[in-house]
Amino acid sequence: MRRWPILLAVMLLAVELLIPVANASYNIEGSTLTSAQAMPSIQFKASFFNHEHGLDNESDFSIKVTPQSQTILAGGKANYAVIVRGDIDDKVTLALVGLPSGMNSTFHPNSKRCPFISRLEIVTDSKVSLGTYSLNVTGSGTRGVHFAIATLVVSKGTPSADFSIAASPSSLTIDPGQNGQYTLTLTSLNDFSGSISFLLAGAPLNSISSFNPEEVSLDGNKVTNSTLWVSTDKSTAPGTYTLMITGVAEAGGLTHQATVALILRGAKTGLSVTVSTDKLSYEAGSSVSLSGNVTDSSGPVGDATVSIQVVDPQGTTIHIVYVRTKNDGHYSDSFQLGGDARAGTYAVYATASKPGYQDASGHCTFTVGASSTPNVVITNVYMTDMKWSAKSVFQPGETLMVWVEVVNTGADLVNGIVWVQIVNPNGAPIGVYFHVGLIARGQTVKEGFSMTLPIDAPRGEYRVTSFVSDRMISEGGKFLTTMQGEFKVS
Repeated sequence: MRRWPILLAVMLLAVELLIPVANASYNIEGSTLTSAQAMPSIQFKASFFNHEHGLDNESDFSIKVTPQSQTILAGGKANYAVIVRGDIDDKVTLALVGLPSGMNSTFHPNSKRCPFISRLEIVTDSKVSLGTYSLNVTGSGTRGVHFAIATLVVSKGTPSADFSIAASPSSLTIDPGQNGQYTLTLTSLNDFSGSISFLLAGAPLNSISSFNPEEVSLDGNKVTNSTLWVSTDKSTAPGTYTLMITGVAEAGGLTHQATVALILRGAKTGLSVTVSTDKLSYEAGSSVSLSGNVTDSSGPVGDATVSIQVVDPQGTTIHIVYVRTKNDGHYSDSFQLGGDARAGTYAVYATASKPGYQDASGHCTFTVGASSTPNVVITNVYMTDMKWSAKSVFQPGETLMVWVEVVNTGADLVNGIVWVQIVNPNGAPIGVYFHVGLIARGQTVKEGFSMTLPIDAPRGEYRVTSFVSDRMISEGGKFLTTMQGEFKVS
């Protein structure tokens, strides 16, 4: 079941070799819209899709890079923490895509089973070009490929005395009532000397934290250690906690951070979070409204914390805020784009958390002005009979159509893949379908997928999940958008 990326690659090859390409056009609200080179729908048996948008969070993983941005001198190095989350038995391999010349990168480690934290080390050459660089970190597992973006600014100047801090293990799993121990390693850089004290953020409620020693000294080339103890109580809520350790130099005000994960067993059902904007495209200086919902398996989740981060086309964070959900699980936020906002595709990331629950992540995009990258959004998923009459209840053995409407407000998406997965009431996938074709700038595409229900199809609710990817996931593609629907078999 976990080898579906390989299976899908084989499926696509078979389609390319055996099935002729056809043009498909549809009429939406009186306008003829063409999906160039759309393939007939094809059914395959496959395992679940899981991706960065937060679906099936109990059986998926996500990645996050912190800090979001760093500034170093040419010839210097930077360290980022890559946090891989997910309470699953899946091995994730990390990679850095598009690293400019004059830079080398190393992950410590580059592959491990979830959850874990890896240290990404970027070493630059003294002749590297000055400027701002986007670091595209990808995580590849059996459930798909996820990504996160960070920024590295390389400037000129004379290297100054500094220090670094690292923490291990990157992730620790204990039961409520037990103690956790992390080792901090501090290293002098460029002949730094001085005393360093520590601060801790993110520890769970009903826990006690301490450093031993509370202050360390570096004398130029010295490497020294301290130990962080986290003592939990039996009443401490299960879940995954991100601990941010800050080292503060007594002189000069230098600070550096290290991030580790503390996992308390017994977490409740994972959360789900959605996020969307009020429009798909904006002009510079406009107001952007964001909203979404947080739920668990039983319904809306109130008083959950949702962190929202908006990143511009260059990977720079332009808006970050924390909001809480109302009793109905709904949250909202708004912010103003600058008058000089860059044209392109902007990404919105939402992370929902609540003590006793597993975190969930959601993602959407919008464009400002003319984008040089695609901005694809699924606007509707619905079912009809073979006469195209809307319908939500079907009989075993009946043939139905699943329709997916996709809008692109960014650059052309060449050979975009529109997927549909159907899961029966028992949680088993009964079919995966896809169309391949051009989704052009400003175009709305409507794709139809036909399927015949088995004569012995179980009665109950069927879940329909649609995705759009820029290419095959097994070839390094990623899911750009998703939406769910459902129908009944009675």
